[in-house]
Amino acid sequence: MRPPDLPPSLQGSHRLLVRGAVRLLVRRDWEPALPLERLLNGAPLEAWGRSVPHALRGRGAVHVLATPRGEIVAKRLQRGGMFGGVLRGLYADASRSLREAQAAEMLAARGVATPPVIAARATRVIPTLWKLEVATARLRAEGDLLDVLRARGSVPGLALSAGRTLKRAHDAGLRHRDLQVKNLLVPAGFPGAGGAGEPAALVVLDLDRCDVGAPLGEEERIAALARFARSLVKQKVLPAARDARAFARGYGATPDFLKRLAARAERQVGWHRLAWG
Repeated sequence: MRPPDLPPSLQGSHRLLVRGAVRLLVRRDWEPALPLERLLNGAPLEAWGRSVPHALRGRGAVHVLATPRGEIVAKRLQRGGMFGGVLRGLYADASRSLREAQAAEMLAARGVATPPVIAARATRVIPTLWKLEVATARLRAEGDLLDVLRARGSVPGLALSAGRTLKRAHDAGLRHRDLQVKNLLVPAGFPGAGGAGEPAALVVLDLDRCDVGAPLGEEERIAALARFARSLVKQKVLPAARDARAFARGYGATPDFLKRLAARAERQVGWHRLAWG
């Protein structure tokens, strides 16, 4: 089968290498730091670099690996939900990781901070199913937003930054399939050089299955933010009133928008309470 052509947004930044059952997408500026021959020959994730101790979590095993150019975060994609137990680590779509790399490059070009995809490997297991692995650059950070909220509690500057970050992402056309509190990363040294009044932007994570296109419409924005609010309830990190006001100010939400968002979020939380227990 002929490998797919790279989309225009990746042609300058990445190369696609093919060997037997393996398709390897690699970022050009990281090629000298990666063991390409081993990757093409099927080496396990642990062999992509030197293992570094870490506390990162994911649906499956997460590896932090040191390379001559910097650290990468590598993982095998794993399904969740009702199909997770049957086809947990196998996919029919070999281009899924390629689309994640494309989304990252397009967002970066539109001013949204997100880790670039350094390498993505699709390995054909049987004619119609693939094992998918992806490595992104590891960024210096305080932790994901959930961990920082649990450690710091009420931080209006953090809420303001989260609102601005999601507004910029939605203006850039990001349709995130799993927008939640764990998928925003707080950069190291937050709030940054701007101080509490102008905090640094957060970093958007987990672009698997995401699309980047035209700016989101109002209903799409409300649906996305309601999902985000649902995650705050689920993780028991509901914001204080001043944090909620700071988030709304950062997002530029009008009173009517907030009223509709609150109603949508309340319905979503109600639907999921039974599953959460």
